[in-house]
Amino acid sequence: MSNTDYLRPRSIAEVSQCLASFPEAQLLAGGQSLLAAWRLGLCKPTHFVDLQDVPDLNDIRSEDGALWIGAMCTHAQIAASPLIVSQIPMLRVLAQGIADAQIRNVGTIGGALANNDPAACWPAGVLAMDASIVTNHRVIPADAFFEGLFSTALQNGEWILGVRFPRVAWAHYLKFEQAASRFALVGVAVARSTRGQVRVSITGLGQGVTRWTDAETALTSQWGVHALNELAFDAEAAQTDVHASGFYRAHLVSVLTRRAVAIDTGEPSLMPPTRTPVLREAPTPSQGRLRGSSLLQASPDRVWQQLLDPAVLQRCIPGCAAMTLTQPEHYQALIKVGLGPISATFTTQIALFTEPPQASQSPMRCRLVLTGEAGALGEGKATVFVQLDTVHDPQTKHINTRLNWQATPELTGKIAQLGNRLMDATALNLSQQFFNRFSGVLSGDTTPPNQKFSLYALTTNVKQWFLRFFER
Repeated sequence: MSNTDYLRPRSIAEVSQCLASFPEAQLLAGGQSLLAAWRLGLCKPTHFVDLQDVPDLNDIRSEDGALWIGAMCTHAQIAASPLIVSQIPMLRVLAQGIADAQIRNVGTIGGALANNDPAACWPAGVLAMDASIVTNHRVIPADAFFEGLFSTALQNGEWILGVRFPRVAWAHYLKFEQAASRFALVGVAVARSTRGQVRVSITGLGQGVTRWTDAETALTSQWGVHALNELAFDAEAAQTDVHASGFYRAHLVSVLTRRAVAIDTGEPSLMPPTRTPVLREAPTPSQGRLRGSSLLQASPDRVWQQLLDPAVLQRCIPGCAAMTLTQPEHYQALIKVGLGPISATFTTQIALFTEPPQASQSPMRCRLVLTGEAGALGEGKATVFVQLDTVHDPQTKHINTRLNWQATPELTGKIAQLGNRLMDATALNLSQQFFNRFSGVLSGDTTPPNQKFSLYALTTNVKQWFLRFFER
């Protein structure tokens, strides 16, 4: 365990002063994730900045037609608040169902939102309510705050002061929980505004909180369980793991949404006999291989040149602080990771093996081998096959490129014990970030990339899942 100093500021101004004085400090709210990560050696902050004595962060009050909940309000405090019971009782139901009494008396709404666990309850409630997260720098709408698996819009030096919930006509939250942790296997929050607009948010699918827009459109048009009869949630959007299949999770989304609406309307909530979750033909994580495809607006020759450029790779790999060419087609990357309470810097070796085209029109192919260490959690290795195919656009007459890739991760140590399925969703998300940035480079975009994640961060996302078992 590292030597970490402890600071206990007593005002918002003192908190800002602490963070400015100690850039490697970390805020301590409820500590349910951060302290576990620290004990396991997964993060090494120079200072803990404890927020529990900052009085401005503990308020629950009415504010300009909205309900304000301070970031340091505990789940138990929220569940017991008469103001919340009278104005938005859904928040009381949600807070009451989190973990056990010990966790509810320590864990805070601000800490839960900043961590953004993909199976946590608060992100679903906040997103369905169209709430605003107020930080020391700005006000962030819920739709812009949650960015994926353990990822939020919070920037360096930015922290949550509280959450502002608008008044709604009606809202409810239901979850089907894992018995051991009481995290949501699937949780659904449904909220109906005073103007009749409906929002449906879902947690527990494995990739972070999301909205079910088809259900929102149907319920806004006609409020009632029957409006959902022709809808089935897409099973591809739900992760398969040791607890449940993606198909089962998708079915739970439909079931819980209907039950939530029925609580308000009094209708029967039974599923229509003909409706089943949508499951398209696609490779599954259980096959042990990840696949993806991107259409790039550039010729194969130009795409190939850019892929072999260390400066371009550094720009496009999320979280990459430096990349150097150590020998022909071999790279060394310095990648900084910051996810939830975890922060680490990895030195990752990347070897590139090209296959010369057999003919002038044959596709370009290469193989990348990435290796790196994840400390106490073990080691990881990924082999990625990339193929570039020529695509002719008949309308513009331009020559574009279809980039197809396949990746096979190999894990050892504690990471391997957790199973590959938890990593697959993360790897796909990070790969999509890479190709989005790469497309931007090809189109001439000069916007600096967000440096919050890394291509190797798939292992640190699994750390968060691992920490969950220590939290409970």
